[in-house]
Amino acid sequence: MTLAKALRVAFLVSVGPVLALVASDRAIVLWRAHWAWVAREVPPLVLDPYRLEGILRSTAPGRQNVLLLGNSVTEQGFDGPALEQRFAARGLRFPKLTLGGAPALTFGMLAEPIAELEPALALLVVSPPSLRSRGYEDYVYAYDAREVPGLFSAREWLAAPRFHIDGFAGQLHVLARHRRAMQRAALVWLGTVDWSGLEHQEGKARVGRMLDGADMLQAWLQQPEPDAYPNPNTRALGVLAQRLREHGARLVVLEAPSHPIQEVLLPPERIAAAHQELEQLAAEDDFTLVTRAELPPLEEDDFSDWVHASPRGRERLTTFLGDYLARTL
Repeated sequence: MTLAKALRVAFLVSVGPVLALVASDRAIVLWRAHWAWVAREVPPLVLDPYRLEGILRSTAPGRQNVLLLGNSVTEQGFDGPALEQRFAARGLRFPKLTLGGAPALTFGMLAEPIAELEPALALLVVSPPSLRSRGYEDYVYAYDAREVPGLFSAREWLAAPRFHIDGFAGQLHVLARHRRAMQRAALVWLGTVDWSGLEHQEGKARVGRMLDGADMLQAWLQQPEPDAYPNPNTRALGVLAQRLREHGARLVVLEAPSHPIQEVLLPPERIAAAHQELEQLAAEDDFTLVTRAELPPLEEDDFSDWVHASPRGRERLTTFLGDYLARTL
């Protein structure tokens, strides 16, 4: 074998796997029927990062979109079909882009694909735990290296290099971010398991995290020091607002409703600090803040637990949002 031929073989051996990875990523990402199936079939709070990407990739852009963003508080707090029925004459749609336990940073990382849906308005529900300055990395399942300079200081980046390395790997290839979810969805498609079984498994896992004190609210309460602002979660609001403005859309940030027991359990000084930061950010980053004080007063029966709305609470919050949008849009 000549030297030239040996070099060609070596080049193909080294580059071939890379080309195969790129080709497989492009094939899956551009497979529209697959993402439409994911958006339609995967239930909330089961394979949320996978489902969220499916909704982003299969939702048609346009001013008829009013996007509802956030974690399970948003998912369970608003009735999308009821809103669509109320605004049927205007043809408005209310896609929910939610991810259980997601801090605000998730939506800063997804700012560009969210803005590319060209909505009339995007509503993001936040709470002090979703704006925390520590312990959020394990709850973020989206990454966009282009947004990192606007979200992280150099010191913050250096404090969590593993988060950025893993995130960038996920950004490079769909299997790096969704391999396990795609395997489980394939089992459903083949009839080996059903969604109800996966929902049961995820429900048990959520209860386990709650009993272990590892859910978002409890983890935040266990932090010995107050949150530092600004941080990547609070900066995400400005990044998202900017991307939306570039596409002619507006961001509305809504403070999450509060169960009456939270008035007793949550440290008032930390709640006040988060609210003050939101007011400052709204002025600096040009988004609209809807405060908790503007929400209808909610009672214990309006919640299914200490965080999430019950059917009655969802109806009241949906009516409030509908009235707000009728005045705003």
